[in-house]
Amino acid sequence: MDNLKDIWSALFQALSAFGYEEGQGTTRLSWSNPFLEAQKYLHSYAEAAGLQCQRDGWGNLLMTVPGETGLPPVYTGSHLDTVPHGGKYDGALGITVPLAIAAAWHQAGFRPRRPLTIIAFAEEEGTRFGPPCMGSQAMAGKLQGKDPGSFITAEGQPLPQLLQEAGLEGDPFAPHLLPGKCFVEMHIEQGRALEDAKLPLGIVSAIVGIRHFIIRVQGQANHAGTTAMKDRHDALAAAAAEISEIHQCALTSNNQYVATVGHIRVSPDAGNVIPGEAEFSLEIRAEEDSTMDCVVSAYKDFSRNLEKQYGVRFLWNQLDQIPPLPMDRKIMELFQSYAQKESVRFQIQPSWAGHDAMILGHELPTAMLFVPSKNGISHSPEEFTSAEDIGQAASVLEKVLTHLTRE
Repeated sequence: MDNLKDIWSALFQALSAFGYEEGQGTTRLSWSNPFLEAQKYLHSYAEAAGLQCQRDGWGNLLMTVPGETGLPPVYTGSHLDTVPHGGKYDGALGITVPLAIAAAWHQAGFRPRRPLTIIAFAEEEGTRFGPPCMGSQAMAGKLQGKDPGSFITAEGQPLPQLLQEAGLEGDPFAPHLLPGKCFVEMHIEQGRALEDAKLPLGIVSAIVGIRHFIIRVQGQANHAGTTAMKDRHDALAAAAAEISEIHQCALTSNNQYVATVGHIRVSPDAGNVIPGEAEFSLEIRAEEDSTMDCVVSAYKDFSRNLEKQYGVRFLWNQLDQIPPLPMDRKIMELFQSYAQKESVRFQIQPSWAGHDAMILGHELPTAMLFVPSKNGISHSPEEFTSAEDIGQAASVLEKVLTHLTRE
């Protein structure tokens, strides 16, 4: 049997050519020609390695290693699409490593007790319609009842047209996730925790929760020259003080949470008028709901103090609340056990980004493995993970998939 890392390297190099342009990175948007050509390549490779392949109505590609029994399958995989001018590893790694494992099994004549289904999801990045993880949502039946024609790309293409041009038939929102044993996803970290720790493997404890807010500060617009500083009700000055507090508290939280203000609007937005209103966004991410509860409470307390100091009013509007998703403890323990047996150093850490595992984790026991991203870079042509790190992680994943498919 060929070395697993060598099998993966050849497969990954071939797949990486689809949508890649020198100096521009990889652009492989869902249902585009590069995407469909990459999908065709994976289909051909998988069939040659003894896997059974099918596409659902959405365009997700399912590649199955047949099992000796009809037991529910072990699912694994990740997304085939990329952001515009993105990297080679994001998503593709979680497809090619399991497929290389399946090819190695085929060479060795190994057949699992229960099937192993590798999924190459379409439209995880949200580049075509906005919402992320639509392929896994469709597969899990979370888009049932929606009108396909209401999904239109920025170029004006409706979803039904994209699917028809891709040769897809049937209801794109019909669920295709059969009862399964579990779902496992390997992914690049998209951060630098592993690189900073000089470790080749991360075992994900949870996908963090997210809360989004719009915070409006109401003050009083007035003449910028004739209004004394002590008489001002400056909404922007108060907002700036709150934003600074948000940043400083998150910075000193010892990575318990992250907080981001990514948008701000000022009214009347004139150089010679004291701002009468300011509005800004706030996103908070943390592994525990209790952490976010405490953070929001502290931020609101600070804003009440600012109300007195600046003579303004803070209005908080929470847009949504996505709870954290803990990973399955049993599979995490398998990862830890086999990493130790393979002498692969690792750490337990949360995922600060969302993934397809975030969707399937509500349907099946789910776990994730991370490999390092050089300099923490992702969604960029500079995205890179060494073959040595991938090889070590692949050896752990192979042992765990063998274990799970034998149960």
